[in-house]
Amino acid sequence: MMQPENAHEDRNSTMGKVDTVMRGAADILSAGLADEISAGGDALFNPVFGTGNDGDSFSERYDRNLAEQRDIDRSDAKDRFAYRLGGQLAGGVGSGVALAKGGLSLAANAAQSGKGWMARLLGGAADGGIAMAAHGFGSGEDGARNRVWNAARNVPTGMALGTVGEGVATGLGNLAGRVFRGSSEVAPGANLAANVAEAQQFGIPLSRAQATRSVPQANIENQLRSQGAMQGFDDAQRRAVGQSVDDVQSRLANGAPAISGQAAPYDDVASSLRRKRDALKAASQDAYEASVNNPNVLVDGEAVRSLPDFIRGKLDADNILIDPMYHTGAARALRFVNDYLARLPTAAKSSDSATPMLSGPAGEVKSVDAQLRWIENLRAGLRKNFPPVGQDAPGLKAISSAIDDWTDDVFERGLVSGSDDVLQKLKTARSKWSEYKGMSEPRSKIGNRLNPRYEAQARVRSIMDKDMSPEEIGKILWGTSVASPKASAHMTALELRKVLGPDSPQWNAIRQSFWLRATRAGDQEMNPSQIAKNLHGFLKGDGKGVADVLFSEAERKMMTAYSNVMRVLSPAKAGLNGSNTANRLMPTLRKYASGIMGALSAGGALYGGLGPLEASGVGAIATTSLRGLSGLANASRASAAVRMPVPANSSGVGGAVLRGGALPMLVDQNKGKVSVFKRP
Repeated sequence: MMQPENAHEDRNSTMGKVDTVMRGAADILSAGLADEISAGGDALFNPVFGTGNDGDSFSERYDRNLAEQRDIDRSDAKDRFAYRLGGQLAGGVGSGVALAKGGLSLAANAAQSGKGWMARLLGGAADGGIAMAAHGFGSGEDGARNRVWNAARNVPTGMALGTVGEGVATGLGNLAGRVFRGSSEVAPGANLAANVAEAQQFGIPLSRAQATRSVPQANIENQLRSQGAMQGFDDAQRRAVGQSVDDVQSRLANGAPAISGQAAPYDDVASSLRRKRDALKAASQDAYEASVNNPNVLVDGEAVRSLPDFIRGKLDADNILIDPMYHTGAARALRFVNDYLARLPTAAKSSDSATPMLSGPAGEVKSVDAQLRWIENLRAGLRKNFPPVGQDAPGLKAISSAIDDWTDDVFERGLVSGSDDVLQKLKTARSKWSEYKGMSEPRSKIGNRLNPRYEAQARVRSIMDKDMSPEEIGKILWGTSVASPKASAHMTALELRKVLGPDSPQWNAIRQSFWLRATRAGDQEMNPSQIAKNLHGFLKGDGKGVADVLFSEAERKMMTAYSNVMRVLSPAKAGLNGSNTANRLMPTLRKYASGIMGALSAGGALYGGLGPLEASGVGAIATTSLRGLSGLANASRASAAVRMPVPANSSGVGGAVLRGGALPMLVDQNKGKVSVFKRP
């Protein structure tokens, strides 16, 4: 059944043209099944709405409706081709974009995951083949066999369409990216997320070249800098680096005041050390006065007489045999103890007087109370005259240790007169005196062994005794390089932390000074590459021992992260241009290139028949357009360099648009035989 003659005239109206566009879009969106879907729906609902012949079967209604639908499509394709094609283009592009955004496009998925050319081309071929096969199947007639034949014959063309479309989209996207955004290359091993996250931790912005470590992008940014396009970003980044140095110093200060410079701690450190030394001496003397120098602190005489036996018992318990023929030093030490005790004045009470009197050697009077000072002198004399060296060392150490144990024992047994804290005061006196001697008179050897702390103690003594400037003090303690400090700087750091105290303001200031030495040259921040080099040497190289003493593990991790950021701020070596000659020449070259292109345009216009004035106008328009395009490209690349440090992967929409837009061009508009390849 055919439509009336005026039916086609109605399709030339505004609403008819709109319907033509919509039918074209539906044809592509439904893969060629729009006419059959419409015919089936109309045939199904005709009886419901009473619009069909009551005696017609569903098949008769469907065949009649399908013929009408295809007649309209043929009329639209013939008389309203532009409107129908526009609808088909809209449907093709819309379906392609929807599939790409919905994750149903293999090419778009490959692009979004950052895969290379080959994966995208293969995905495009698959997408195109599937789309053309679907349209061939939907457009076929004469049964399922014909539909399958149409689908199969359309696959090669669809694959070619998808491959070409994806290749064009990828190429144009890369070209546009190069011109308007810069390089999207990421250097091997560069971790973009880590680079950006570490820089943000310190409030430092990165450019794309810095984040990606890309040499081509670094060259692009160098060219932009030569034209002043990166000046604002570079100034902001320098301010951020300067602020970050202060921020990290504040973190290391842990709430204490921030020092003003590298030498600031040493204004006070020498006087602090002298105060510490004098305080140790005074504390030791006070403790001695309250213990050994107090004549009223006496040790029970019987306990004193038992000291030699106590020593021999300790030697036996430790299985130490002292042979006078081979252990001459230890044997003489035992005789020294006996002789010393024999020379002690004895305090005895006469039968008719309470006044103590001196008598002969110990042992002649049984009730002998010895002053604690005498026992302490015995201990000091033994250690001074019999240092533990050579084969006598085990025996001499055991004898000295036995005297200390005997002292503890007589105090515990209550055989010493005086208060209960006399023993503690005695030990305090010994400890303070040892610290004082280490500061004031360090010895290179203790006994016959080298003193590992000697060089550090000698430096501490020198800055206490000599009049030096703060800068000289810092140099004598650590050397001139934070990355390669003096060999003994580790022991110096340990000594200063012990003497000054880990929680003292002076130690806190010394910690800050190392940060400033690594990051500043005077009052100015060093360049990022030098900061990175200094921190790496300090944290991982020769300065590691000092860093471990000065800073906690968490602080060292923070400084390592800062070092990584400074390294990222330094351009890749292959991207460096020391002379900067090429970058300075680029604006001039672009100027000449624009002039040449303008001249060629004018010459072409003149050759094409235009007059001299018209040809000059064409050349001027070409020159102006090129300059405008160049300026737009530079502005766009500068914006991308500073606002998009991590290049995003392609969305894959470009290829989908080309595939969807080309599909209507390949299908036959003669519905009923719609297939790229018509079966004979």
